[in-house]
Amino acid sequence: MPRTVALLSLGGAPGVTCAAMALAAVWPGEAGAVLVEADASGGDVATWRRLQLAPGLTGLAAAARHGGGAADLAAHTQVLPGGLAVCPAPVTADRAEGAVRLLAQNPDVLASGDGPAVVLDLGRLTPGAAASGLAARADEALLLVADDLAQLRRAKEAAEPLARSLPCLRTVVVGGTGGVREIEGALGPDVWGRIPSDPRSAAFLRGEANLRKPHRRPLLRAAARLAGDLAGAAAPTDAAARSVAETTGVPA
Repeated sequence: MPRTVALLSLGGAPGVTCAAMALAAVWPGEAGAVLVEADASGGDVATWRRLQLAPGLTGLAAAARHGGGAADLAAHTQVLPGGLAVCPAPVTADRAEGAVRLLAQNPDVLASGDGPAVVLDLGRLTPGAAASGLAARADEALLLVADDLAQLRRAKEAAEPLARSLPCLRTVVVGGTGGVREIEGALGPDVWGRIPSDPRSAAFLRGEANLRKPHRRPLLRAAARLAGDLAGAAAPTDAAARSVAETTGVPA
């Protein structure tokens, strides 16, 4: 079972943070997962969920620098009302980039052992970005690409260098309908499938809206399937997906 999963994009706004939050919330197993927002351009979770910036990524990066693998990830997370542990990034790029760079230089702090899996929200990955080191060290890396011509073309042109630097990379298509055979033909065989565009679920994850049955929403069901595939778990059930209502702290 992978212990670290990195989510990233090459541009645009395919919804990396919402996907990462959903994936962490429905991760199978008793230990679950923690969301680490390591987006060098600045984070969104603290604003969305009205969190303080500490504990968070800045403190984790400093602790990793001084304590290496001995730093305690749990000490730098905040727990949403339902139980999802999140490590929020600073909201501005100047502070976030420095923290991500420090963390990339000392990534052993993310080795969770028998603890929760770590879901990394890396945001947009640019050439030479500090987050590239975190993506390379992850057990699984997921490239989120919106189903539009510009993003698919960008992903196609970047496929070969990305495969060299991220051998565990898989592509996840966001939005659109139908199968992914044509996209596989352009990008290669490591296309997991689609995560549907689901604005209502995105608003739910941001804490802006209530959903009566969030576990039945397309985004959350897809996240549960993806989490099960990555973790090598049995096919997820509605009960597994339903846990997102509790772990994100938004009542169903």
